Amino acid sequence: MLARALWLATLVVGMAACASAPSTPAPPLQVAWQDQAFADAGAVVSVTREDLFRLDPDLAGKLADPSVQRLGAAKRLQRLIAMLYGQQVKRFDYAAGHSTVAAETWQLRRGDCLSLTVLAYAMGRALKLDAQMQEVPVAAVFDRRDQLDFLSQHVNVLFRHTSPIEAPYGAGSVRSDHIVLDFEPELGARFLGEALSDQAILARYYNNVAAEHLGKGRQALAYVHFKAAILADPSYAASYSNLALLYRGKGLLTEAEQLLRHAVALSSQSYVPLHALRQLLREQGRVAEAGEIDHLLQAKRDIDPYHWIGLGLQRLQAGEYRAAIRALERAQSLTTGFEEVHRYLALAYWRAGEQAHAQQQLAVLNALTGDGPELSRLRKKIRANP
Repeated sequence: MLARALWLATLVVGMAACASAPSTPAPPLQVAWQDQAFADAGAVVSVTREDLFRLDPDLAGKLADPSVQRLGAAKRLQRLIAMLYGQQVKRFDYAAGHSTVAAETWQLRRGDCLSLTVLAYAMGRALKLDAQMQEVPVAAVFDRRDQLDFLSQHVNVLFRHTSPIEAPYGAGSVRSDHIVLDFEPELGARFLGEALSDQAILARYYNNVAAEHLGKGRQALAYVHFKAAILADPSYAASYSNLALLYRGKGLLTEAEQLLRHAVALSSQSYVPLHALRQLLREQGRVAEAGEIDHLLQAKRDIDPYHWIGLGLQRLQAGEYRAAIRALERAQSLTTGFEEVHRYLALAYWRAGEQAHAQQQLAVLNALTGDGPELSRLRKKIRANP
């Protein structure tokens, strides 16, 4: 299951799209902090921005070696990739559900996509590469843990202005001199995304840590980390929505509603705060207002390809292949160049016994991506099980 920068929701009601910046930024919100309601002397935020990006001393020493620093940009990037991926492309493992700072990620040799992105970016910075962390849109996937539903967003690293290199599995070229390094390459290795600053990534890290604490019932720790996330990046909508969930649990309904409405204003494509707001209004008997949210949600779903991709993937995983095909065909009608649509459609057609249609989707994928290792595996799978 995917684990990235996390949104939370108490209930899955349909699928939701990843956040994107609205065309007109919402005005700043004066958050009604509730420090007394979550008072706990042991609840503190211990990780700073410097801590998040600080490299393991041994690794920092290797990257600072003059013989490495003198290499050209492409060679330095190849050195970074070799250190992360190794000869068998298995040196670092993807591990969902827990975000770590760069030094810890290096020591553990595993991490979620945010942790691995932070490590790769910090290494790139040490190597004086032109690196940019970015958030890329992906199909919405919910993961249920500890009675909470987690909705993921995806981040990776773009290395700019390097001469062409042979990209390993996990890297993709968005133009001849740019490489995207991604630890879930089927998701975002060929996409330019929304650039993220150090503070924006720090906010996502705090939000993830808060989500882990909330899932374990550690409300005071969740509160201080959600608060830290908002202070680190006031434009990051997920933290407001998640803090609202915490406020609701304390009966702070007016304050929770304020946070949810601000999250909606910040994130024009996200359904999570809209779902939560609708539920809050219904619980208060505000039926007419909740109905307005229903109409807004339906209108967004109908024209949002990420809703249909997520729904198609959900149906595919459930073995409902005809329903998956219908949803993915709808996504296909709303998109161009979306590799995941054609990949999932090929699988759905194959599972439904429509081999000719599956082959057509493989041909589209080949035109989009070339005959890479991922397509070769998919092609062999379909050919081996006609």
